[in-house]
Amino acid sequence: MITFVVAGAVAANGLSGSKGADRTSTVRPVSATTPTTAASTQPPTTLAPTTAAPTTTAAPTTTTKPGAIDVGNGASAPVFSRIPTTDPVVFLTIDDGIVQDPAVIDYIRQEQIPVTMFPVPAYVEQNEPYFQAIHALGASVQDHTVHHTDLTKLSLTNMRAEICGPLDEYQAKFGARPWIFRPPYGFMNANVQVVARSCGIRAIVLWHASTNDGRLDTQGGPLQRGDIILMHFRTDLRQNLEVALKAIRAAGLRPAHLEDYLTPA
Repeated sequence: MITFVVAGAVAANGLSGSKGADRTSTVRPVSATTPTTAASTQPPTTLAPTTAAPTTTAAPTTTTKPGAIDVGNGASAPVFSRIPTTDPVVFLTIDDGIVQDPAVIDYIRQEQIPVTMFPVPAYVEQNEPYFQAIHALGASVQDHTVHHTDLTKLSLTNMRAEICGPLDEYQAKFGARPWIFRPPYGFMNANVQVVARSCGIRAIVLWHASTNDGRLDTQGGPLQRGDIILMHFRTDLRQNLEVALKAIRAAGLRPAHLEDYLTPA
């Protein structure tokens, strides 16, 4: 049982997740939830779950839509797996970065797909032009820790180093300081929320749907407005983007920029 504070309230959830060779996790967020703890390794990519999931530094300015969610200024960063909105939108988010397929850039450009990236710094350093090309198409670059480790197993000092670590580097490389955070594997607790906020993180995002091997997995039925979709930079990303886009359009929805629906300050 993990208890944590979400947007000013206390929530308790018993959630379990495990991954073998494919490191599949099972997490059941609603609007703001907590996945379980599990062992983790470093940057190797995490495969999306088959059942969808799961102060100080000044926040940057951004353009938000009227009615965007105010994430507040409390000591704990709020957690979202679905953004409460009346707009017919969902949000595509892409993690890690181990596979850098040029076809992904072409497809994002062709379909003008808004995405949010949560890369691991080591992969950005390996091929910065790849991530810069996606960034140039309108994608923001947000925080996913330094080494892609299970934060719940770390001391507060090491947790802070992992969460705060990429911020200066990404600000220098991409021109904006990350203010949204996704914990690796979706594993988190109340300490993660407090430490993330102390780093200048305004919101933590999990997911309500995920893609894997050309398949879109959702929770509790079809896609709904506000759903956050988890994807990964893997060999199947180009295919997964097409599958997700077809499902989004079939549901009468459209992808939108996550940053437009959260306020950073």
